[in-house]
Amino acid sequence: MHGLSVVNWDFKRLMLSKLATKYIQFVTHMPFSDATGGFNCWRRQTLEAIGFEDVFSNGYLFLAELKYKAYGKNFKVIEIPIVFTERNLGRSKLNWHIIWEAIWGVLKLRRKY
Repeated sequence: MHGLSVVNWDFKRLMLSKLATKYIQFVTHMPFSDATGGFNCWRRQTLEAIGFEDVFSNGYLFLAELKYKAYGKNFKVIEIPIVFTERNLGRSKLNWHIIWEAIWGVLKLRRKY
């Protein structure tokens, strides 16, 4: 996306993010440049319409699942570029359980919705 900037990410994390997005695009056919991005603004009626009762994911896949449900119900989704700066404190919550959930969970999205 033109204007998007990521500051202080190492190459491995940048590649993981790009590959995850390409994988999600391939499986779901969603056109978004960042399906797992957590900087989102939602209309209340959209969240109410897509519902949370049948959401199966958590972690990073949760964000992609919400976008997939909104996209599948033909809600308007707009991406606005941001400058994302890596955290100075704390640690990533990404672990093998979350990666495993994301790999299989994206396939489950296609079957479920």
